[in-house]
Amino acid sequence: MQNKSLAPALERGIDIIELIETNRDGFSFSEIYNKLKIPKPSLIRLLNILQKRKYLRVENKRYKLGLKLLSLGSAVHSSLNLREIARPFMEELLLKVNETVELEIFDEDSLLIIEKLESFDSPIRLFSKIGSRFTNLHVNAPGKVALAFLPEEISSKYLNTHNLVKQTPYTITDINKLKKELAKIKKEKVAFDFQEGRLEVSRVSSPIFNHNGEFCAAINIAGPYFRINQKNKSKFGNIVKEFASKISKELGYEKY
Repeated sequence: MQNKSLAPALERGIDIIELIETNRDGFSFSEIYNKLKIPKPSLIRLLNILQKRKYLRVENKRYKLGLKLLSLGSAVHSSLNLREIARPFMEELLLKVNETVELEIFDEDSLLIIEKLESFDSPIRLFSKIGSRFTNLHVNAPGKVALAFLPEEISSKYLNTHNLVKQTPYTITDINKLKKELAKIKKEKVAFDFQEGRLEVSRVSSPIFNHNGEFCAAINIAGPYFRINQKNKSKFGNIVKEFASKISKELGYEKY
């Protein structure tokens, strides 16, 4: 019942935003009412909520788009630009190592995969896809990269509010051991996980920085443990780090 009652309100809220987007000068309450025919009590309530959440603002009694939409649009634009810039390098990396290549950004306490190029020569199927999230950051290489390079207040908050879930016998569940590894990752700019998130699967990851030197994404390769393991970690680590550096330089960061 609750979902049925919320759906019309959500649609009406979207209708309001899409209407206001059509006119830079905005719309008065009467104009919105006349165009959308939303009952006045409901319209008042929706406009108040959208204004409170900064999706709308009011100037001279006219409703205009708010700064929240600007920040959301900027975030989408940034991720799209990152994908466009990173993809040629990801294609080159895929050809070089013949392993799956993934690109993730930190979003709402998890890593969101925004691009993925899959190796068709892998005997193990990876269930991750574009739009998938890594929620347990401590169990995989890109997650550990994020914890190492995010601002300290964000990574500390994450570690203080999330349990170190044991996904495999190889998962790091000791906080001191994890912090020691994160310090090493921050120094070397490369992270590994060998069967820590899933048995028989390894990942190697490095950070990508924007023009301000801020961590903005992680790039990683993923493949079967028998092909990516402790014996060849240096080779794969150097390769992934090289491509992370190339993408960072393309974004304007020269000091990798």
